[in-house]
Amino acid sequence: MKCEIKYAPTNLNEVIYPNVAVERRIKGYGKGELEGHVMLHGPNGTGKTTVAKLLVQEIGGDSAMLESLGFDELLAKQDLRGHLLQAAALARLSSSGKYFLLLNEFDNAKKGVNKLWTALDDCADGVMAIITTNEPLGVHISVRSRCDVIDMPGLSAVAVLPRVQFALESEGLHLPNQQVLHYLKVQERLMDLRKYFKVADELLYLQRNGLPYPPWNGAAPTLKSV
Repeated sequence: MKCEIKYAPTNLNEVIYPNVAVERRIKGYGKGELEGHVMLHGPNGTGKTTVAKLLVQEIGGDSAMLESLGFDELLAKQDLRGHLLQAAALARLSSSGKYFLLLNEFDNAKKGVNKLWTALDDCADGVMAIITTNEPLGVHISVRSRCDVIDMPGLSAVAVLPRVQFALESEGLHLPNQQVLHYLKVQERLMDLRKYFKVADELLYLQRNGLPYPPWNGAAPTLKSV
């Protein structure tokens, strides 16, 4: 199994955050100390979708009531307002507390978006929308104005290093931080979690097959873990 999947965060404490400010805001929503709709935006591979799912889990618990329809089907509903009001009423009677909309890549939504913001207003805190997008300006301004817009920029190699090392060490590969960091920095221009974890997959492949690790900082290739 790929490290990206096997060592994906299982709660908000395991997420790799770009900075302390973003961490505090997201955890504030997770604890219920902040309320409202959230829009997570940033480039590919910053963990937006993962954070969105974990927010639903953190707020609503294991029985969180989450809309199963994609946004195209949802927005095509003739009575979207009635659908969400009914769902919110049922959620209040359950441990979920509220009804969740997880709207990934919502900048691609073009039809019926006006129905969404009026329905969200009518549902008040009975519904929480969590939106992810790479293109925040592609999301209708009336939706953006109803959300706490949280920027999730690309992650540095230094920020990712502890989680990648955790994955490697869990698989029995122990390399110096500086060596692993050197390999991660090759991918840093993309700042994409998927690319960083691909480095871990490749190092584990080399280990399993007794192949030398790439040279780093002028050091010769080595077959041995340190």
